[in-house]
Amino acid sequence: MALPGLSAERPRCGTCLQKPAIWQHAHAWMDYSYPCNTLIARWKFAQQPALAAHFARWMRQDPQVINLLETADVLIPIPLSPQRMRERGYNPAAQLARHLSPEQYLPHCLQRTRHTTAQSDLTRAQRLRNLRHAFAVADAQRHRITDRHVLLIDDVMTTGATLTAASHCLLQAGARQIDVLCMARTP
Repeated sequence: MALPGLSAERPRCGTCLQKPAIWQHAHAWMDYSYPCNTLIARWKFAQQPALAAHFARWMRQDPQVINLLETADVLIPIPLSPQRMRERGYNPAAQLARHLSPEQYLPHCLQRTRHTTAQSDLTRAQRLRNLRHAFAVADAQRHRITDRHVLLIDDVMTTGATLTAASHCLLQAGARQIDVLCMARTP
């Protein structure tokens, strides 16, 4: 599903009007609501990583997703901290990116520099503070994104704080443009 208000040119909410998004375009394939939220929760938290291949296949049927994939140079997933990776055993955003376009997928370009508090119970302002300096691009990886059009992949977008922090990091590391693709957006 398109989120027409989530671009730098057409901000959606009062907060976005005051401070437009750092990315150029954002697209969420569906609302994070019943019954899809149950399926997404199983994928993320109930050890059902195989669902990523199905989600990616379904998403690639959306013309806007196809356009984002075709115009991007690389796909970079939002990384998990090592602690969260041990807890889950896999990174849903990385799985999604790998299944969406294996040839564009850059799995280790963006890194979490520290473990952060779970975002789910935080306000937007708290989320932004929580993610300050939480991402980095290793010097050895910078050449892979310098002057490139990056499609940043995440599973669920709530306030956009994670995607904002990651986008800042990628732009500072030399990315030319950032677009965002999420499987779902909280309504």
